[in-house]
Amino acid sequence: MTQNLPYENNFYTEYPARLTRFLFLPRGTERLEKIGYAKTLPKGHIISKPGEVPSLCYVIKKGRVIAFEVTPSGGERVFYMMEENSLLLEANLFLRIPAFVYFKTSMPTELICISRESLLLAIAGDAQMAFDIIESISNKFLSSIDQMRQNYGQSSKWKISNLLLIFADRFGVPYDGKILIKEKISQQMIANLLGINRVTATRIMKELRDLVLIEQVNGYYCIRDIEKLKLHMEHI
Repeated sequence: MTQNLPYENNFYTEYPARLTRFLFLPRGTERLEKIGYAKTLPKGHIISKPGEVPSLCYVIKKGRVIAFEVTPSGGERVFYMMEENSLLLEANLFLRIPAFVYFKTSMPTELICISRESLLLAIAGDAQMAFDIIESISNKFLSSIDQMRQNYGQSSKWKISNLLLIFADRFGVPYDGKILIKEKISQQMIANLLGINRVTATRIMKELRDLVLIEQVNGYYCIRDIEKLKLHMEHI
């Protein structure tokens, strides 16, 4: 008998928080912060470039770092955003292999810089530290697989709706019976995150407004009804 597997539309709309572009360690990074030193970088600072083998990995104490590649047209294709309480370049540091993408601050960011030797010593003496590293690498792996599945199996309309759910899960606050996303989202950001052009992103966002699924309040996007947006995704 063939097993009926959940169609991925239903899976993603039911569990938007589990598959996200915003990476962080839910248990925090206090253990990791103790083995490094602090450094503050301005917005737009390139931390690592493709082909470079990092000499350090980093904990984000405050701010945000994006992992991206430059497209043939000169734009940015963003793979994920690493936020406060996240770790970056740890796999490259462990394996001594170069990064495949750029890592850049998207706002003023405070980092904790950790050497390979310090990280290995800490892991050897603390099993919880090892679990933190495994969780960080696993989150990136699962996020990458999720993006690949969406790119092959979903339309731009579905991907934008799903991205709005992810933003709502991470940044949403109740507002007049709706969910206000307390993060500035530009149509260029949406295009960069999903690998689509800005014209397409603009058109689809307008369609969602016309369907009264989203609106803007003081420059922030607001989802009028989460369940209606999920239902809309099921029928795309």
